[in-house]
Amino acid sequence: MLQTGCVLKIGVLGLNHKTACLLLREAMARGASALAGEKALFFPHPTVLLSTCNRTEIYFSSDDLAETHSDLLAALRRHWIHAGPFEYRLYSYFGIDCFLHLGRVAAGLDSAILAESEIQRQVKVAYAKACELFSLPSCMHYVFQKSLKVGKLIRSEFQLARQAPTLSQAVWQLAKEKLGDLKQRRILLVGHSEINRSIAFFLVQRGITHFAMATREPSSVCIEGCSPRNRSELDRWADYDLIVAATSGDQYLLFGSSTREHVLFDLSVPRTIDPSLAQEPNTTLYNIEQVNQWINRKRSTHMDQLPLCDEILRQNVLRLARAFRAKLECRAAVH
Repeated sequence: MLQTGCVLKIGVLGLNHKTACLLLREAMARGASALAGEKALFFPHPTVLLSTCNRTEIYFSSDDLAETHSDLLAALRRHWIHAGPFEYRLYSYFGIDCFLHLGRVAAGLDSAILAESEIQRQVKVAYAKACELFSLPSCMHYVFQKSLKVGKLIRSEFQLARQAPTLSQAVWQLAKEKLGDLKQRRILLVGHSEINRSIAFFLVQRGITHFAMATREPSSVCIEGCSPRNRSELDRWADYDLIVAATSGDQYLLFGSSTREHVLFDLSVPRTIDPSLAQEPNTTLYNIEQVNQWINRKRSTHMDQLPLCDEILRQNVLRLARAFRAKLECRAAVH
């Protein structure tokens, strides 16, 4: 535990790909969304909900972090979808340790795909959304803004992800292994998410001149070669050879059966493709954990840089925490 005497009234409760299986991550994503998301049912304290395919974390602030942590844990138990015991899979950090953790997350050092860049945007979006929903205290603004800055610094100084396959590359390679030339295949992306937009641009770069994207708002799709479709297109999913689902939903969007050959990628958490489709004789279904495992097997990143990255991150967090303490002391002296 870091020691600076700094008063940062912020904590985090969460789980990720290292502490919990996909089933538990799905349950946590649903429970956390009910508590701290846009449709929050209960939790009186300001929160930032960071929910991705590999982690769900609730950042919170109060004068009594331990008591608030207990309240949050009790609320999660009430809203938990039956997926077995979960408490031992959770991790918690408070004060400067929370600051350090968020810095590692924003830098991609805690990601399933080391140094992946998508997490930086996800942290930024989660923080911006919380600013719209809550009146966040100064310590939360400070920790999130500075964590994003430190994460950017780590990325600019180190090329950790230079030789690591991206999620788009993984989808491309795994699909080609099963389907061959993808230019001759019908492709459907489900969801206008950042992940699917990245995959869409990747497809265009690889010479795929026609594919479809099914989304709630087809008018928002503006990608070369991409034909917007509404969600009714999912009723015809069996007409497509390759489908990538990266979206949100409370129930499965793809289900049923088909006699054709299909390769399906469910990159959503909670999952939006019925897992039983993997039992179909002509269907190959990959979930986010399986794709991450493939990427990590292929990765040739220089892992010896990680300790140095962590040390630079730690030094920056300590410096910034001291600066925040000095700011509070100066403000107190004025008043």
